[in-house]
Amino acid sequence: MVYLKYVFLFLYLFCSKSFADVTILFDGYSKVLSGSVHIGYVVNRYEFDNKKNQFISTYFIKTNELGGNLTESLKAYATKDMKPISYQYTTLLGKQTKTVDAKFEKNKILATITDGTKIEKVNKVMDKGVFLSTFLAYTMLKSPKGFQVDTQYNYEAVAEEDALITKGIAIIKGQEMYNGNKVYKVINEFKDSKFVSYVNERGEVYATKSPAQSISTELVAQPSEATNNMSIPIPLLKALFGEVPTGQNNELSKLRNAGAPNIAPQATTDTNITPETVASPTPIPGKQIGIPKNKGLQLKGGTKNPPAAGSTPAQDPENNNQEAKKFKPKTDE
Repeated sequence: MVYLKYVFLFLYLFCSKSFADVTILFDGYSKVLSGSVHIGYVVNRYEFDNKKNQFISTYFIKTNELGGNLTESLKAYATKDMKPISYQYTTLLGKQTKTVDAKFEKNKILATITDGTKIEKVNKVMDKGVFLSTFLAYTMLKSPKGFQVDTQYNYEAVAEEDALITKGIAIIKGQEMYNGNKVYKVINEFKDSKFVSYVNERGEVYATKSPAQSISTELVAQPSEATNNMSIPIPLLKALFGEVPTGQNNELSKLRNAGAPNIAPQATTDTNITPETVASPTPIPGKQIGIPKNKGLQLKGGTKNPPAAGSTPAQDPENNNQEAKKFKPKTDE
């Protein structure tokens, strides 16, 4: 779903929370909608490693049966000047797994793409100024123009899901009110997909829309609003993020929440989702100005009735903890 992948590029910058050497710039939960139907959720975090002078982008996407049972994750690293360092992307659609493990050396992208039993090696020269698409918003904010109405940004970025270097265009059309908040309306075209993002002055994405796919995302104040009784693979989130994100480090949550975050986690019972298939040393997805990247999101009809609201899948904490030990996303050295 190309749209979802690029949805969260803009979520973050000056809303920060520091822990030792790492500053959390943004973390939040968004719900994924097909028309008016709630089909999934996204957990997204941007950080800055003050010791290594690196930006870090991490996200996790999960959809239900109506959304094609998609699971996707991304862990990406860039220098303070937005030069790519490395990333690991994974997507699981049904039982089909695809991973991309990439690093960047001397203006080259070196990647291994594993799609089922097929393995492809990538060795390409990059032009100066190419960045990882997950960092589009930061790159725009750091540019001499910053966020200005009627400004067009022409860029080249790496599409993490296939390690392709692709040209894109982002246009800030104007400012308007969205649910009582003043936001910028940004039009982005990337990989033959066009979508709209509504972004506040801090670079946080409140919502995204893909008219062609009828897919949209909405940042929410509480995690439970995004997860909506869907399964949450707690051990995998801890392995990917280092903890289960609370989703409170963004302007929307700060304005609307007075109490503790309502995460309402549920242990997953999906045997297809394991540390190896979701976000392993060669892990999972996420991406840019407001919408998931994966093209594989196919809405299906005739699906089984969803579980009753409030129902909780059977849990096996011991098994989940054993699986989580195997899930150790790479860190840049």
